[in-house]
Amino acid sequence: MNQPQPSDTDPLVSGREVRTELSSARRNATLGILAVVGALNLIDRQIFSIFMPQIGEDLNINHQQLGLVAGLSFSVFYVLAAFPIARLADRGDRPLIISICVAVWSLSTAACAFAGSMVQLILLRIGLAAGEGGAGPAAQSLALDIFPVERRAFVLGVLVAAGSLGLGAGGAIGGWLSQWLDWRESLIAVGLPGLLVAAAAWLWAGEPRRIGARTLQAPPAIPLGEVVRTILYSPTMVWFALTTLLVTLVGFPFVIWVGSFYQIVHGMTPMEAGAALFLPLAGGLMTGQLLSGWLGDHIAKGRPKGYGRIAAVGLIIAFPLGLAAAQAASAPVSLIFFFCFQVAISMQQPVLYALAFSKVRPTERAMLGAFINLVTTLCGLGAGTWLVGALSTGFAERYGDLSLRYALTAVCFTLPLAAACALMAGRAASAADDRAQGAS
Repeated sequence: MNQPQPSDTDPLVSGREVRTELSSARRNATLGILAVVGALNLIDRQIFSIFMPQIGEDLNINHQQLGLVAGLSFSVFYVLAAFPIARLADRGDRPLIISICVAVWSLSTAACAFAGSMVQLILLRIGLAAGEGGAGPAAQSLALDIFPVERRAFVLGVLVAAGSLGLGAGGAIGGWLSQWLDWRESLIAVGLPGLLVAAAAWLWAGEPRRIGARTLQAPPAIPLGEVVRTILYSPTMVWFALTTLLVTLVGFPFVIWVGSFYQIVHGMTPMEAGAALFLPLAGGLMTGQLLSGWLGDHIAKGRPKGYGRIAAVGLIIAFPLGLAAAQAASAPVSLIFFFCFQVAISMQQPVLYALAFSKVRPTERAMLGAFINLVTTLCGLGAGTWLVGALSTGFAERYGDLSLRYALTAVCFTLPLAAACALMAGRAASAADDRAQGAS
């Protein structure tokens, strides 16, 4: 079934009518606040990852069970919250929604310090999952509304790069705190300051829907069924989803398990692992994402096939680098390969996100963000993290403490297929544009 393609010349789609109401300084300030929210999102998530060996020992949880706590159970609640909150964000006050989400996940992070068992930890992380699942789509929707179409790839690059900074910072902060605090005290120390970020998002982030009125001016509602059909019936979205699924089966497990990997396989302490991983995680991912955003705007120039090629090249390069990072005999060599791996694997994200968001209306963007969360969270954070934990547990009898190395190696083999799907996403989007132009 063919769906009509939205056009960026339509004011409702392009957002030009509302962007003129915000000054350049206010737009940039709002993007800065959204970037801080995105960084905090991953700091609070990664702080758990750096303490996973200590949490497992304290609560008597093995690798497979830790994968369930950190990945699969978290992702289920993350996705369940994302869609209803995204539906609200597509017509509601997005800074308010983001503020509430940040407050909820910050309090939940601190509350996890009081868990006494695996079940309690899962239950306490529900708020963390719900808050993080709702904030991301709302932030993407707001950012895309206040910046022009020609800056779309770079703006998305900034948002995802902020999250990458949070990944690196979370590990570094966790390692630093481990010198003085245990894992419980560290979660409280990291979680509570998020309430200040929640207040800043509500007070200072610009919302075009508030302009010129005392009350919120909500855009016209689009029936939920129409939104779902726009996303699910598009060949572009199918190839985009397949690419994202295959990439996150590698990317998320590496991020979640890498702190444990360097502690168990290479004998680092939590502080050493956190400090060593800051540059590879934050620097590597940010470099790849910002480079991708720049290439998308200046080289591909919005052309769908160009977006697909940028993504595919990065994924092809990432494949051998991931294998080398997992198999390197020494920690310094492994960290060099891990940095390069993060640069390459992250290059697909801004350009493919820009490709996907160009195919929906502004009032469908948060729902598309929730759909992206569904794919990345259930498949990558959920299934991928659990899978690596299960593989590591299964390999332990043969490889002992090196089992995590071979589990991470195994999941890298999805990347060549992901590169092929990225190319197909670009071709499908280009064909859809040609059909739309031919019909007009």
